[in-house]
Amino acid sequence: MTLEHLSDHQILRHLGGRFKAIRLNQDITVESLAEQAGVSAQTIANLENGKKSVGLLNIIAILRALGKLGELDAFLPEPPTRAAALLRQGGTMAQVRQRASGHSSDQSEPQSEPWSWEDE
Repeated sequence: MTLEHLSDHQILRHLGGRFKAIRLNQDITVESLAEQAGVSAQTIANLENGKKSVGLLNIIAILRALGKLGELDAFLPEPPTRAAALLRQGGTMAQVRQRASGHSSDQSEPQSEPWSWEDE
């Protein structure tokens, strides 16, 4: 199923349905999952109903309790090596290009005489 045509709330409900299906397929009760994840049963219900956002930390705890934490790699894979290396160096993807010579076009030393037209 493609999610591009769905609203944010529709996607939230769709994902909640997936969490519920996983829980039911593993034959785990809401109460048991809540206890294993360290969240309230209401948090599980809010997630599965898709009516209220439950927070990323809660989702991580629930995924861990369901044994699905590894699914996060498919959800948000690591960026390509080049981008990761750039980020490790503290740079940004839109760095300003620098001159190869290392010299700027601005002269750092003041001129001895101000410039003027020769006929003045």
